[in-house]
Amino acid sequence: MPLARIAITGHISWEGDQPIAEGAQKMNFTADEVIPLIQGFADILNQIAVSGYDKWEVGKVQSIFGKSFLPFGLAEGQHFKEYDLIYLFKDMLFWGARNAEGRGFDTEENRPTNLQIPLTRK
Repeated sequence: MPLARIAITGHISWEGDQPIAEGAQKMNFTADEVIPLIQGFADILNQIAVSGYDKWEVGKVQSIFGKSFLPFGLAEGQHFKEYDLIYLFKDMLFWGARNAEGRGFDTEENRPTNLQIPLTRK
């Protein structure tokens, strides 16, 4: 049984060229909203993420932007951000490959420098 399942929405900011491949772009993801998708996770959020939030319910969107949110390790005023890259080639979409030693993309220094295998358009 899954312990947590969520949907995260947010926005992307484009930061310019990434020299890994001609046309590759640096981009940053910022999480703005969280939607719990299973009751167990909503129940956990109702115990650990209460200040500044309505009651967490399955399928109900709540903004985490600038708020304390323990599941992501955020203190008030912080934002969840990932520093990634994107590359389009023909009908293929490449994202940055995860760092082999498990570092997240939480800083500019940890931005990926390799590409994942591509997703293809049908």
